[in-house]
Amino acid sequence: MRRISSVVVLAVFVCAPSSASAFAKPKLGVVLVVDQMRADYLERDASFSGGFKRLASQGAVFTQARHLHIPTETAPGHAAISTGRLPAVHGIVANDWYVRVAGAETYCVADAPFGLGPAHLDGPTLADGLKASDPKARVFAVSSKDRAAVILGGRRADLALWFDRFSGEFTTSSYYRRPAWLDAFNAKLKASALLPVEGGRVASQTLATPALDRAVAELVSELVRREKVGRGPGTDLLLVSFSGTDTVGHRFGTEAPEMVEQLRSLDRLLGGLLVDWSRASKGSLVLALTADHGAIPAPEDPMGKAMGVKRLDWDAFAADLEKILQKRWPAPRPWIVSNQVPHLYLDRARAEGLGLDWLSFLKEAASVLSKLEGVARVVVADQVPVLGVDDPLAQILRRSYRPDRCGDIILIVAENYLLHDKAPGTSHGSAWLYDSHVPLVFWGRGVKAGHHDGPAAAVDLAPTFARLLGFDYAPGDGAAVRLEAQAEGH
Repeated sequence: MRRISSVVVLAVFVCAPSSASAFAKPKLGVVLVVDQMRADYLERDASFSGGFKRLASQGAVFTQARHLHIPTETAPGHAAISTGRLPAVHGIVANDWYVRVAGAETYCVADAPFGLGPAHLDGPTLADGLKASDPKARVFAVSSKDRAAVILGGRRADLALWFDRFSGEFTTSSYYRRPAWLDAFNAKLKASALLPVEGGRVASQTLATPALDRAVAELVSELVRREKVGRGPGTDLLLVSFSGTDTVGHRFGTEAPEMVEQLRSLDRLLGGLLVDWSRASKGSLVLALTADHGAIPAPEDPMGKAMGVKRLDWDAFAADLEKILQKRWPAPRPWIVSNQVPHLYLDRARAEGLGLDWLSFLKEAASVLSKLEGVARVVVADQVPVLGVDDPLAQILRRSYRPDRCGDIILIVAENYLLHDKAPGTSHGSAWLYDSHVPLVFWGRGVKAGHHDGPAAAVDLAPTFARLLGFDYAPGDGAAVRLEAQAEGH
C-alpha cells in the first residue's frame, strides 16, 4: 500500500462547505476526460443521441475553453485538469523529461518503489481537496492510460486502475489498493476477446478501435457496482479518462471514418453510463467533461488540405536538428542528449569542455535551429522568465516553465505543421488552437443549461467542480466559472 505524508498542502482549499453551493453535497461527482477530443467534436455529428447529445443540450457548455500550456500532451493536460494549475506549478512539464543529474529520461508517473504513482505531481488535486474537506469521501480513477489514472487520482485515491497492453488486463501499482474483484473482471474481459493479446501484447490496430473505451466503460460499471459508488457515507468522486479517441486519431486522423465510428461509439457508451450513474446516486450527481488536448487535422483530410497543413517526418526532423548543431560545432557524439520537443536538452559538459560559454552557446544554437522548416521559434529556457510582456508566446512559456525539468532550449513548432510520420494519422503538442481548444461542460444538479462564449480554461474545471461538490478549492491558476443554479437536476 502507499505511503501518505503526514503533511498535506492545504493552502489551496478551504474545508468548510462552499457558500457558492445552493444544494446539499452530491453523492457522486464524475470528471470525464476524453483524450484528444477537440472542442468541435462535441456537437459536430448530428447523429449523436447519447452522452454527448445529453451533455451538450442539458449542460453548461463553455465554447472557448483552452489549455494554456505547452506541450499539449496527455500528462500535462490531465495535470491541468486535476489540479487547476499549470506546469510551472504542478511540475508535469511533459509525458517524459530528462533528469540532468541522473543523465537519463524519466516518465511522468514513475514512482519508486511503487512502480507508478504521483511522486512527480506537485501539490494537491481536486480529489485531494475533496478528501481533505470530507473524510468520508472516496476517490476512484480509471483510464486505459496509467498516467491519466494516476494524475487524475492524486495522492489519496482509493483506487487507480489502468490497462496493461502486455497482459491484456487492467491493473494498478502497489501505491494503491488492488480490489479483490479485479481478477474476476480481468478473467471475464479476456474471455470476451474484446482486447486479445497476440504476440505478447494487444495489437496497436486493436487499441485504435472503440473496443478500448468499451473495456474502460465495462470496468467503470463493475467498479460502480462492486464499490457501491454513489452510495458511500460521503461524496464519491469518479474520474474517468477515455483514451480511444487518442489512439484512433494517431492512427487514422481527426476526420477519418474510423474517428466518426469512435465518437459515435463513445457517445452511446456515455449515454448508458449517465443513466447508470444517475441510478447509482439516486439523481444526486454532478459531472464535468473536458479533454487533455486536441489535435491537428491531417494534411490528407479535406480540413487539413484547406488549412494548408504540412506533414514532417519525426525522425527526419529530429535528425535535422542534430545535423544543424553538428555543422556549427562538429562533435563525435550528439549534441542533443534528449529530444522531447518542445524541450531539447543539450550536452553542457561538452560545450564547456570546448571552452564555450553555456548561455552564449544556447543562444547561438537557438538561432541556427530556428531556421529549420516547421520551426516558428526557438527560445533559450533560462530567458523565459524575462521575456517581454508584449511577447505573444511569453505567457504560455512562463506558465509551462520549470527550470529543473524543462529543456535547455524550447522549440515552438510552426502553425499548421504536423510532426508525425505515420500517415494518415495525426498528433498534437503545440499551443495552436487545434491542439489547445477543448470542450468544457458542467452538468447535473446546480447547473443551468446553456452555451457560454466567454473565455475559459481547462484549469477552471477543478475550482468550478469543487464548488459543485460543496467545498472551495483555489489552486491559483484556474478560477471557478459562473454556473447559474437551477432547482431541478437533469
